[in-house]
Amino acid sequence: MNLVLHMVKSLCLSLFALIMIMLIVLFPRKLDIGMEGYKMTAKYQFSWSQYAENITGFIRGIFVDNTLGVTRYGEAVGSEVLTVMGNSLTIIVIGFLLSFILGLLKGIADYKLSKSKWNVIGNGTTWLFQSVPDFMVVLLIQWFVIRYMPFIHFFEQKEWYAFLIPSVLVSVYPAMYIARITSAAIAAQEGQMYIQVAKAKGVAQRMILFKHVGRNSMGTILSHLPSLFGYTLSNLLMVEYLMSYPGAAHRLFQAIDYDTSFGSGVNYEPGVIIGIACCFTIMVVLVQWIALLAKRSIAPTSR
Repeated sequence: MNLVLHMVKSLCLSLFALIMIMLIVLFPRKLDIGMEGYKMTAKYQFSWSQYAENITGFIRGIFVDNTLGVTRYGEAVGSEVLTVMGNSLTIIVIGFLLSFILGLLKGIADYKLSKSKWNVIGNGTTWLFQSVPDFMVVLLIQWFVIRYMPFIHFFEQKEWYAFLIPSVLVSVYPAMYIARITSAAIAAQEGQMYIQVAKAKGVAQRMILFKHVGRNSMGTILSHLPSLFGYTLSNLLMVEYLMSYPGAAHRLFQAIDYDTSFGSGVNYEPGVIIGIACCFTIMVVLVQWIALLAKRSIAPTSR
């Protein structure tokens, strides 16, 4: 019952966050642009009637017309969102799995190297990758590939491996995050009675680490899956933007159409923003549920 309660709680919080996003996106953004002499001016006046019209029009479009509207290109928002989400879904799934698996292996290596003179290679590199801004790491990798690996077409989207490079770039920082969590979780098990009993019975150190310590540390690691997914999504926009990848995060940035002078531009697309935000919210809820179920089944000692 406690598990169901946590799942319902995460769903309600996500729905509340999505509703707040919708209310913010549908906020009136019309500016009165004019000229005063030789100076262009932009004045904004909030209107509750316009705000209510935006909300009711959006709700009517969903439940009556079964549409989220049209894009700046005259296409249906629903099909546009499904297309860009399909492009990004491969990167998200592969990047998420890569970051989790590589982070686990890196964390185990960090823990083992922490007791030797090679600690700088283990925890040192993890600290280095986490201290450097993630966009800088992506730019350095991008420069290295373009400069020293010209046979890889970095910006080519039609090659069969087009999804591999962004997937790897998305997973770099999240992998270091999981590595730090894994190393700390394993270190927290040191001195536990079950470890001393296993050593007294002559159980091999490797068996203790992977079978006993790893199992008891997994609950802590799995509880960070939602954070790991959040880091993956945050890196997605940067990677798609730098690679001009036609994914959901890049399309979301275009739909906001931010203008440095007037805020939102004339191509502001609320339907696209809400559609992509809804897809991301569903994915976040699924990851939270998977983390809860996995923690309960794989790490029963953490209940």
